[in-house]
Amino acid sequence: MSKIIKEAQKHLQQKREKYRRQEEKMEEMKCTMQHTETEIKQLEYALEVMESAEKAGRKRRVIAHDKIKEYFASFSRFFDFLQHRLNLFVHYELACEIIFARYRFRSRSRTPGREYLSFATVLTYFKNERSMVS
Repeated sequence: MSKIIKEAQKHLQQKREKYRRQEEKMEEMKCTMQHTETEIKQLEYALEVMESAEKAGRKRRVIAHDKIKEYFASFSRFFDFLQHRLNLFVHYELACEIIFARYRFRSRSRTPGREYLSFATVLTYFKNERSMVS
């Protein structure tokens, strides 16, 4: 074979490889875009729920400290059920933010200003219930 034909074959092979890599990148980008779209929808829903709770003017329900463990066990089961029924990955931080917007969790402390748990503590309770804390 002549040198020109070999060069053309080599060039064709390189273009095919480049095309294959571009297809892989495009698939990854589609997947990333899909995840981002899902996250946006979840954030919009979480924001909508929190705004409606604020507009309603209802007081947040208070959960006694001795009932917190039971509550998070129940919420964890509901969280699993929701993900299964929707066939969708739901971010647990958003779910906890919605819960935190609707409920107040009493702490053991009765010190003024520290009667209720913070969002970080609520998130930790949920992670502990789901065995996400190492």
